[in-house]
Formats: sequence, structure tokens, C-alpha cells
Amino acid sequence: MPSRKAPSPRKNRVDFRLFVAGSGARSLRSIDSVKRACEKHAPGCYSLSIVDIYRQPEEASKWQVVAVPTLIRQFPEPVRMYVGEIGVPAELDRRFSWLAGTC
Repeated sequence: MPSRKAPSPRKNRVDFRLFVAGSGARSLRSIDSVKRACEKHAPGCYSLSIVDIYRQPEEASKWQVVAVPTLIRQFPEPVRMYVGEIGVPAELDRRFSWLAGTC
């Protein structure tokens, strides 16, 4: 009898990393907007890591982040970076439209 592989836990998962600067209004708005977009387009099948560049400057350097907010889609590949104002719902819907059917 052929052995069956366990499904990969990342197969239908989307991994994001959001870089912000501190806890000001712009950062909080970006975090909220990205969370809402993730829940709308990929409910239950995404991970979102928030990186404050003031507290973790080495992460910003590692990912070559030069402006905030920056949203990086790490998985699925290819890696994509979205730089600049993230709080516009219509723009996030356009950027996240590719998620339809991935979960």
C-alpha cells in the first residue's frame, strides 16, 4: 500500500510581514487595514508578523526595507513588497485580489 504524505501546513497559507515605525496613528492604521484585508481575502489561512523598525532595526536591514509601512508577502513565492500608504481599502482589495481561491 503506498504511503500518504501528510499535507503541508503551508500549502494554502499566505505569510506576510508588515514593517511599521513605532505605534503612531499611521502604523496603527496600516496594521488594522492589513488585518482586515487578510480576514476578508484569506480568512484563517494567513500569518501576519508585525515588525517595528525602531525595536528590530536588524529585521529592516535584513529585508532591505527603506520606507515604512512596507508589507512583504513571503509565501507563496515570488516574494512581493508593497511600500507606502497601506490604509486605502480599495487599493488593498486590488493588491489582495490574487488571494481568491487560495484558501
